Amino acid sequence: MKLFANWHRMLTLVIVSTLFVSVLAAQNPYDKFRNKEYSNKGYMSEQDEMKMGEQVHQELLKQIRLVENSPVNDYINRLGQNLASRSERRNIPWRFYVVNDKTINAFATLGGRVYVHTGLIAATNSEAQLASVVGHEIGHIVGRHGLENVKRAGSMKTQGAVIGATILGAILGGQQGAEAGMALGSLVAGGFLMKHSREAEREADFLGLYNLKNANYNTGGMIEMFQMLQQVSKGGGGSLGSVLASHPDPREREANTKTEIGAYLQGTDRRGTSNSNDFQRIKSGLPAAPSTPARKTRPRP
Repeated sequence: MKLFANWHRMLTLVIVSTLFVSVLAAQNPYDKFRNKEYSNKGYMSEQDEMKMGEQVHQELLKQIRLVENSPVNDYINRLGQNLASRSERRNIPWRFYVVNDKTINAFATLGGRVYVHTGLIAATNSEAQLASVVGHEIGHIVGRHGLENVKRAGSMKTQGAVIGATILGAILGGQQGAEAGMALGSLVAGGFLMKHSREAEREADFLGLYNLKNANYNTGGMIEMFQMLQQVSKGGGGSLGSVLASHPDPREREANTKTEIGAYLQGTDRRGTSNSNDFQRIKSGLPAAPSTPARKTRPRP
């Protein structure tokens, strides 16, 4: 009788555990992205995306201040290239820039262009935390979220002509390019290319987590980053700029990440690179960032 009771308890534990795992899996918001294939199909060609990415960059240079500090730029480029080379879009030329701005922010545009604020670097406490944000921005480019914004705008009657001219200017030179540059400038100033849906933000979190894991970083850095964002937002979020404007709540993002790690990446939050001497050295040498740069835009990450 005792043997039967022990066997019954063990069977009950197995059933309860199985049900618990099944419930977690059913609630995993990342399942919809798990077997997704990424390409430029349905968007502009990759070559035209690169051209448009360069045009966007030139417009951004009129509105932001890039850091002229080789050690900081070299460090962010090394970190970014390491993550991008493990992403699902490793065949394009990636470029990483440091923006001289004290707000906690980062953003991506088109064609492998990622921008990191000095305020983000200063706010993070480990390289894994910083890498989680850069990996997230790489996820936006892998997911073609900027291209989706262009496509969506092109389907809007009020903006279709503007977007059409913008794309034409990115592909062609001469007068068409000059006219489209003006339209593109207004779109960049409004941060339109970086205004992603919350679902796109979740997908970038999913892709960023795997970029982090594949580059052998401690995935707990992403959890810590969301916890830090939550704490900062409690204080009014003034230093966050527009970082939370289109994102899901940091608590949801933390829960999503924990669920994914628990179901598919067990142990990755207890191993891998968390910090480095380079990270500490770069933080100590950051330039003083202006609070309100002239003609400043605040693109959303």
